Amino acid sequence: MKKFWILIKYEWLNFRADKGLLILVTLTLLAGLYGIYYGTTEVQRQQQNIAGLEKLTEHNVEELKAKYPEGTDAGDIGYYHSTFAVHHPDSWASLALGQRDVNPYYIKLRLLNLQSQLYDTENINPQKVLAGNFDLSFVLVYLFPLLIIGLCFNILSIEKEQGTLPLLLSQPISLPLIVGAKLTFRMLVVLGLGLLLSILAMIWGKVLPDGRVALWLGVVMLYCFFWFAVAFLVAALQKNSAFNAVTLLGVWLLLTIVIPALLNVYVSIKQPIPQALALTIQQREVVHGGWDKPKRETMDKFFALYPQWRDTTEIKERFVWRWYYAFHHLGDVAVQDLATQYKQTLLARHELVQKLNVLSVPVNVQGIFNAMAGSDLPSYVQFLQSATRYHDSLREFYYPFLFRQITFTPADFAREPRHSFSSAPDVDSAVNGFVKLLGSVVVVFGAGLLLFRWKTASVK
Repeated sequence: MKKFWILIKYEWLNFRADKGLLILVTLTLLAGLYGIYYGTTEVQRQQQNIAGLEKLTEHNVEELKAKYPEGTDAGDIGYYHSTFAVHHPDSWASLALGQRDVNPYYIKLRLLNLQSQLYDTENINPQKVLAGNFDLSFVLVYLFPLLIIGLCFNILSIEKEQGTLPLLLSQPISLPLIVGAKLTFRMLVVLGLGLLLSILAMIWGKVLPDGRVALWLGVVMLYCFFWFAVAFLVAALQKNSAFNAVTLLGVWLLLTIVIPALLNVYVSIKQPIPQALALTIQQREVVHGGWDKPKRETMDKFFALYPQWRDTTEIKERFVWRWYYAFHHLGDVAVQDLATQYKQTLLARHELVQKLNVLSVPVNVQGIFNAMAGSDLPSYVQFLQSATRYHDSLREFYYPFLFRQITFTPADFAREPRHSFSSAPDVDSAVNGFVKLLGSVVVVFGAGLLLFRWKTASVK
C-alpha cells in the first residue's frame, strides 16, 4: 500500500508540472461554472416571466372592470379576458434544464377553442435546439468525458514511449499497480471536480435537499467511472498514444453523437409524431365551419355533451355568445382523438428512447438528470394535460353565466379559477437509468480487466 501512495504522490508532482493538463482541468472547471451560471440564470428568467404573467392577468382584469363597471355578458369577458396556464420549474431544473427552454413553460388561454391555443407556442428556434442547453448536465455528460480522455489516453503508452516503463518495472512494482495508481489519481481529480461543481450548483440554485442529492452525486461518480473504464479498456490494448487518443475520441463521438443521431432517426420512423399544426388546422376548419351551420344543429350536438343546459332559451338572435362558444368547443371535440394520440405518441417515443438508451450511456445519463429535475418530456406532457383540465374548469365556470344569461359583474373575477402546475421528478425512471449505468460500468471495466490481464500475461 505504501508503494501505491508513493506512486500517487509522483503522479501529483507530474500533474502539477504539466501545464497542458492544468489548462485542461481549468477550462473544464470554468465551463462547469458557466454551466451553473447559465442554468441558474435561465430558471430565474423563467420565474421572473411567470411572476410577470400574474401582473398581466391583473392588468387585463382591471381594464375589463373599467370597461364594464356595471357588468356585462359573460361572453364579452370570455372573449377579451386572457389568463395563463403556468409550468413552474422544479428547484433542480437549474442543474438540468432539459426541455424547459425548448417547450413553452406557459400558455395563454381564453375561453375559445383549446387546441389551437395549446400549440400556438410550439414553434421554436431551430438554432436553439441545435445548440442545446449549456447547463451543468451538459458539461458533465459531454465535456467531462473529453477531460477524462485528455488525462488518460497515455497513462501506459507514455511510459513505453519515454522508455521509463522498464525502469519502473525493475523496481519491486508491478504493472497493475502502476496503472491502478495512475487511474486512481486521475479519478480523484475528475471526481473531485465533478462533485465540487455539483455541490456548488445545488447551493447556487437553492435546490430542495432530498434523496436526489445522493442519486445525482452517485450518477456523476458512476458516469465518470464508465469513461475511466473505457480509457482503461483502450489502454489495455497497449498501443501507442496516438492510437489511444484517436480510439477514445472515436468512442466519444460514437456514444455522444453518432448513436444518439441514429436512435433519433429510428425512433422518428418507429414512432412518428402527428404534427400539432395539422391538428390545429383541422380544428380551425371545424370552428370556422360552425358559422355556416344551423344553430339548432350546433346546439343539439353541444347539448348531447352537456344535457344540463338543454332547457336554456332557444336561440333566435343572429348571434349569441353561448352559441359561439358551443361551436368552438365542438371544434375541440372533433379533434379530441388526434390530441390524445399526439400526447400518447410523445410518451411512446419517450418510452422507446428509455428502452434503447442502454446503447448510449450519455443519452441514458442525460435522461437520468432530466428525470430528476422534472424537465423531461413526460413532465411537459403532464403540463399540457394540466392546461387542458384548467381550460375545462374555465368553461365550467363561465357556462352558468352564458346559458342562464347571468350578468358577469366585476366581483365575479375573484371567483375565476387559477392555474398552477409544478414539475415533479420521475425518481423511478432515474433509478432505472442508474441501474443501467451501473451495468455499463461493470461490463466495460470487466472487459478492460480481462484484456489487461491477457495482454500482460502474453508479454511475460
